[in-house]
Amino acid sequence: MSEQEIDKLGRQVAGPGGVTTGVTIINNHDSTITEQQVISSRYKGYLLEVNDPTRVTLGITPSLGSAGVATSEIARDNGAIAAVNAGGFDDPSGTGTGKTPYGVIFHNGRLIWEENDEAEEDLIGLDQNGVLVTGSYTVPEMEAMNIEEGVSFGPTLIKNGEKMVTSAANDQWGIGPRTAIGQKQDGTILLLVIDGRQIDSPGATILDVQNILYGAGAWTAANLDGGSSTTMYYNGKVINHPCDPLGERMVSTAFIVK
Repeated sequence: MSEQEIDKLGRQVAGPGGVTTGVTIINNHDSTITEQQVISSRYKGYLLEVNDPTRVTLGITPSLGSAGVATSEIARDNGAIAAVNAGGFDDPSGTGTGKTPYGVIFHNGRLIWEENDEAEEDLIGLDQNGVLVTGSYTVPEMEAMNIEEGVSFGPTLIKNGEKMVTSAANDQWGIGPRTAIGQKQDGTILLLVIDGRQIDSPGATILDVQNILYGAGAWTAANLDGGSSTTMYYNGKVINHPCDPLGERMVSTAFIVK
């Protein structure tokens, strides 16, 4: 499928994720970040564990609506130690430049991008306490949940400790590069990328991603924009292998770790 078709499918199957319960933040002011490789016979990737969720925020292209930028550039511009690409964007014929995000963008507690002010939109965000929230909500509902940082994509993979991906949804997605975010019950944020469309790493299904994050202890998890956008920046460099022929793809947003 084209990037545009994949983006549309992501929006269609996101569905309701429900409000997060059962997370108690206990690692505030803990600067520990743990990196590990994720390897199987079909894919290679990286998983970062960020103990303090309040260090995770959103980086945004400075020319929102006009031009996207690389995930690594967003990270460097914000003095971040780590970053992964985040929300989806319009991608006509697979040539999108990350300039026009879809859905919503919340940053510093403010709604700064809104595609539709009446319909429910997919949300992957962090509330003011650093709790990961995913699902489909109206903007007033998001504001009532005190969303601090948020973008639109999906689907929800794990909700309140329960796996959400069905075999039918998994079959629709196929394999490819993946980016995802999760959170443990103690608040630890999990950032995952899986390389794809490469000889030594064809890619992962969303069921694979769900199982990786579940095995890492995720209580909540959601799929972020993948494909050519999949990028992880850490300690001054891109550590995965983006599949875009030109290198890093231009994107609208990235979850960054200060």
